[in-house]
Amino acid sequence: MRRKMARITIKQDIKKCLKDLCGSDFLTFCHELHDSKEEVSLSDVENKSILQITNLLVSIFTERKASDVVVDILKQMNCNDEAEKLHAKTRVCVDKGVPTFRRTSTGELETKLSQEALNHADGQLPLKVNVPRGPRVKVKTPDEVEAEAKALVLSEGGDPSNESLVLSRHKLQFGKYKGKTFQWLLENNVGYIAYLVNSHQKDERDPMHQDSLMTNKDSLTQYYERSLQSDQEGQALAGFGKYKDETLQELYESKDVSYVNYLRRMKSKCNPGSKMEVAVRYILKRDEIRAAAAAGTNRPKNSFTPQAARKTYTRRKRVQSTRDQRTSAPWFKRRKL
Repeated sequence: MRRKMARITIKQDIKKCLKDLCGSDFLTFCHELHDSKEEVSLSDVENKSILQITNLLVSIFTERKASDVVVDILKQMNCNDEAEKLHAKTRVCVDKGVPTFRRTSTGELETKLSQEALNHADGQLPLKVNVPRGPRVKVKTPDEVEAEAKALVLSEGGDPSNESLVLSRHKLQFGKYKGKTFQWLLENNVGYIAYLVNSHQKDERDPMHQDSLMTNKDSLTQYYERSLQSDQEGQALAGFGKYKDETLQELYESKDVSYVNYLRRMKSKCNPGSKMEVAVRYILKRDEIRAAAAAGTNRPKNSFTPQAARKTYTRRKRVQSTRDQRTSAPWFKRRKL
């Protein structure tokens, strides 16, 4: 029976990274950790082993955020190679297949091609008239597309059981972007994907317009709609700062209140359309929702009303009820005798 290989965790990557530092660099790292993080006392880092520092990082910042802390400190120490290696290793551990949408200056989705998409288009061979085409490439079956996506996730160190991550690695089986993953498409030319999805939904309603690529288009539509919904609900990655690999929702709900408060104060200072501006708008929107929910929850079931006011209200209600009863009686019974 073949033994299953254990998955490397972020904590193990951090431990290995610190272990690869030379003795003096590790001591410098410990002091930088104390100097830059209020949560870390001097006694936490003095005369501590690599394992103890690793456990300290994970216990204070959580496994996911600890890697960002280590990367930032390594960059401050000019250990850029070590920082890039750790970031590359831990990035796949937090990848959920959520695309990072580009934004315009007004915060709307950028539908124009990215530079990477333009470069791809320039590399495409132009269609020539009267030139015989080569043999038609066979379109991969849905099972083959799924297997290829899982293999790609595995090669990146990701989790092949993560449905959203695997779907993001599905590759387009037609058109000028054939062979590109769904995530790449949404990050580089979302306008083209919107056109494809709209066209596919029209074709789907026409029973005479069915083709062998329908499943691939179904998967693309599913990923596109799910990604847009996730983006609106705060599941998009922040994409900047020490929480660049966190979703906006995770950033807002994190225990690092000081950083969220800092972003609240950046409302009028951040560049329009930047990732920080998108995060600030999300945070302020969540603040409004939370405040409205708190106002509804804190309202007492029996609102406090002074006793005299309650009696007055009760008397008015009784008088009104009596008047309604009199009004509802026949005219000849209401006439004064």
